[in-house]
Amino acid sequence: MSKPLVSVLIPCYNVENYVIESVSSIMTQTYTNLEIIIINDSSSDGTANKLEELARKDQRIKIYNNDVNLRLIKTLNKGVELCNGKYIARMDADDISFPSRIEKQVDFLERNLDYDIVSTMFYTFKTDNSKRNLYINPVTHEELQAYLLFRSGICHPAVMIRKTLFTELGLKFEEKYLHVEDYALWSKALYCTRLANINEPLLYYRVHESQVSSLNEKKQIGNKKEVFRIHCEKLGLSSTEEDLDIYASVAECVPLHSTMEYLSRCEHFMKILLDKNKSNQFCSSDYLEKIISLHWIRICANSRLGVRVLNKCFTSPLYNKDYYKRRDVLILLIKCTFKMEYKKSFLYKLVFR
Repeated sequence: MSKPLVSVLIPCYNVENYVIESVSSIMTQTYTNLEIIIINDSSSDGTANKLEELARKDQRIKIYNNDVNLRLIKTLNKGVELCNGKYIARMDADDISFPSRIEKQVDFLERNLDYDIVSTMFYTFKTDNSKRNLYINPVTHEELQAYLLFRSGICHPAVMIRKTLFTELGLKFEEKYLHVEDYALWSKALYCTRLANINEPLLYYRVHESQVSSLNEKKQIGNKKEVFRIHCEKLGLSSTEEDLDIYASVAECVPLHSTMEYLSRCEHFMKILLDKNKSNQFCSSDYLEKIISLHWIRICANSRLGVRVLNKCFTSPLYNKDYYKRRDVLILLIKCTFKMEYKKSFLYKLVFR
């Protein structure tokens, strides 16, 4: 197999505590034909000194410094232009790649020429906690076609992208999708190329409170609606603000309004998606059915309508017990009995989502 050049793109901002471990995991990859593009986004801590220390150890490292803090999207687009490789591997400056990650992703893209994007499964972890939690995303393109209708199924810091996605297909990270710019990119790519996940974890993804994804959850949800608009336009669905609110309620499994009428509108939207896919298939029918059925039982559980919602839940054509674990039904019963409100806390999500 040929050994094409891979550009590893790593934006950095105030990561002095993590960057050496992170970049070292790229320096020690089993795949060695790399250029390591590191952009210091005007850090105010000791990140610059750490990068200089790394660059002295490995001539493949190229450091670029932003004179002002451009933030992530502009820095990513700047980095894409700086990359010379056939493939661009993304990496965040606080995560850790497995040694064989790049090799396995190159092998996949070299063997599957109709694919432009491949990511992997990953473990989440916290700095001061040895516990690792395995995160599983859909594997096949057909599954991702359904999954990406509701949420990102591609781990951004574990992704490898064929550079032609940017240079020939004309896609880029866009400011209008701030905090969900990666989800928007995968969603647009979905309609012009193929995507996949390697079915094994090849990244440790660090979780901490100072992450953009943790600090901007409300803004993320607002901009997700703009990503949903992409899917609406491609699939011929209405995309008024009211429609996008319903779409977002279904995607988040939390109805915006706690009424039976609004829950019925969410149900109607899900039925429309299923009917659209039957008449003009755009994703795996079985996988879409499964996802929508799971979202149905969860949106009922989060409806705050009490036990009266149970009859509607169980009699809907969206309800399919073959897709549920006993835990799913138990959570539904508990939350409806006590009219439990959906919480944003990590513990709540872990137990009740």
